[in-house]
Amino acid sequence: MFNMFKKRRPEWADRLDQSRERWFTFLEKLEERMEELCTAAIPELKEVLAKDDDVYKRNFHKVYSGVQGQLGNIRQKAYDTYDEKILGDYYSLVHQVSALDPGYDYLKEFQNQCSERYNDVFEKKLNYWEKQIEMTKEEDLEIKYKKILDEYETVKHKFTCKQCGAALSIDKIFFISTYVACPACRTQNTFAPSSSAQMIQHFSRDLAHQRVSSLYEAYVTENEKERIYYHQIHKLRLSNISSGKAEKKKAEQEMAQLEQERKASIENTPKLYRIYLRALYDEMNKITPDLKEHNEKMYENAISQYNSYY
Repeated sequence: MFNMFKKRRPEWADRLDQSRERWFTFLEKLEERMEELCTAAIPELKEVLAKDDDVYKRNFHKVYSGVQGQLGNIRQKAYDTYDEKILGDYYSLVHQVSALDPGYDYLKEFQNQCSERYNDVFEKKLNYWEKQIEMTKEEDLEIKYKKILDEYETVKHKFTCKQCGAALSIDKIFFISTYVACPACRTQNTFAPSSSAQMIQHFSRDLAHQRVSSLYEAYVTENEKERIYYHQIHKLRLSNISSGKAEKKKAEQEMAQLEQERKASIENTPKLYRIYLRALYDEMNKITPDLKEHNEKMYENAISQYNSYY
């Protein structure tokens, strides 16, 4: 009789079942909406970027911001609904149900299932589409940089002195208008770089990032592990509450192993970021060697701020 009572279905279980079903259906509709939005937006964004002659790509960023705003609205709707409906149902009951109550496990399972559907499915899909939209901004800067280098090779021997007509050699790419002295008559001639050459210093960091993106991805992946391990530990801890001795011992061993991996990830993450940051500025120095002193000051500031945080 005691076992039958222990397994009795709580009187409020039907309400939670309906709430969970509505929540799952709601998330499915939001996921369909984000997929429709992004599959239509991605080719449009790529086309706008390719046709946008503005060096700052303002027209592209206007469209891009609009898409990002719609994804943000989808995320907010999910968050608000989870907070109001799921957590609302959960907290309305959790203070009334003790850990020894037959319905306690049912209530915790409701919360876990709804949370997992939200964090492990919906958020992952949304993050995926956000990354796909983010990637539409990634102009192939190597092509852009190559065109500027080719342009430099074409003009560097065609510049002549305005006074005596002697040929003047432009021995490096300039980003701003520069005085070039004529070796024959010493006249100072103004060399004005093209608008594209002037932009090198503005996209050098993005180009450098593209070159070392694999290092950045390694850092991001390691950084995400800590959160993944934390949630796995939390899930095991919750499921361990009503387990038997054997199951508890096994779960505790798993949690201890996960905790070691979590701590290793926390320790390794800043190391990977520092490797990425050094490689980033090394590439920037290759792209804009004249700005090496400035770049190194920026690097020292960036690494100092990061080290102070960690």
